[in-house]
Amino acid sequence: MVQDDEEPDDGAVPIHHEDSVKNRYVPSVAALSIIRPSLGGQQSVADRAKVTMQKYLDLFLGNLEIVNSREVCKFLEVSKLSFLQEYGPKLREGYVTVKHLLNLSQDANITCFPCHWFHFCDNNWKKVWAVLKPGFLALLDDPFNNRPLDIITFDVLPSSPGKGETKIYLAEPIKERNPLRYTFKVTSGNRSICLRTISSAKVQTWVTAINEAGLRPMEGWCCPHRFGSFAPIRGLTVDGSQAQWFVDGEAAFEAIASSIQDAKSEIFITGWWLCPELYLRRPFDSFPTFRLDSLLEEKAKQGVQIYVLLYKEVSIALKINSLYSMRRLLKIHENVRVLRYPDHFASGVYLWSHHEKLVIIDYKVCFLGGLDLSFGRYDTPEHRVGDSPSVIWPGKDYYNPRESEPNSWEDTMTDEFDRQKYPRMPWHDVHCALWGPPCRDIARHFVQRWNHAKVYTK
Repeated sequence: MVQDDEEPDDGAVPIHHEDSVKNRYVPSVAALSIIRPSLGGQQSVADRAKVTMQKYLDLFLGNLEIVNSREVCKFLEVSKLSFLQEYGPKLREGYVTVKHLLNLSQDANITCFPCHWFHFCDNNWKKVWAVLKPGFLALLDDPFNNRPLDIITFDVLPSSPGKGETKIYLAEPIKERNPLRYTFKVTSGNRSICLRTISSAKVQTWVTAINEAGLRPMEGWCCPHRFGSFAPIRGLTVDGSQAQWFVDGEAAFEAIASSIQDAKSEIFITGWWLCPELYLRRPFDSFPTFRLDSLLEEKAKQGVQIYVLLYKEVSIALKINSLYSMRRLLKIHENVRVLRYPDHFASGVYLWSHHEKLVIIDYKVCFLGGLDLSFGRYDTPEHRVGDSPSVIWPGKDYYNPRESEPNSWEDTMTDEFDRQKYPRMPWHDVHCALWGPPCRDIARHFVQRWNHAKVYTK
């Protein structure tokens, strides 16, 4: 089968390279029978040609040896992410080259000394498979890989005037000094990356597709919203949006525990303070498996991916010991990932803290509000100030910072002060649960925060 080479020239494997020959292999059974040059000259010949072509395509697509070749995936613009419902409809796919990914292959860093330090060569462009979906652009090693090398999520962009109307551009063509290089830039939030393809026509096709994908009403994240919000208004129509409020920790923590038990794929958690040894149901002796670290360990062993983003405190001013919490969580299972943010000394920012509290399960239900998953936050509507002997508040969960702030949170089951002498400090706060599209909005917000922290955390 004769095919034109559609690989980008910059960073792509040469046509006669050994790897190119291997990747371009197409079984001989895929060859189309010779059709006479007079094809289409008469209606009857054209009809017969359509039937022949249909039979050929049926045979072609019914042969796994042919379908599972890179050339066919390239021709059909399909990959492992094409038809996964959770990512939305298939929009556009294909090979492009990018420069910001430096470690795509084992020999990516093999460059001569002057090229590495003085950039004499322009060989840092790497070929990747780009998958465009509503709300994001994913970059893969190849169509058979479903693990993204990078994901560019489409954020709200400031509107720019254009001939009497307001337009928003996620992507735009870029003119280079070399007229044989065809480049476009994708800008999202505080990120801008350049991509190359093989022709100006393909540049325009990608630019149009990306801009249309960002403005799709089904997601709506890139359109300007009221009060500058990152997400559109939800619940004004019948879109499945639901909400429930909780007063005090007892109701909120029990609901969070039940949702964690039902998790199937992913759990996102962020907060100002998190205690892994927190019991989400009380009396704690009656519910030993409802300790937060135990719940997360059970789900991690089932294959659920867990991401925890902790506020990194200035230890001189605060004693919440996020370093201990991170180490304790990381010991649970390899499916638990933890980041602390921000790096105060590297950034030079000290008088700042993020008080956001979120728990998101499977993009279907999320909890947010004023309650951290930490000691001292569990309480009932009665707001009891005593618990002796300990039944509801074990160890350091019998908490009163007005009397004594623990110097260590590691021995959590040891009381900090005499329960007969000092009361606990009641905690009154509210929380809420959301279902439907708002949950995906908040999950997206968490992913953005995680990706930002991952880049700037050392």
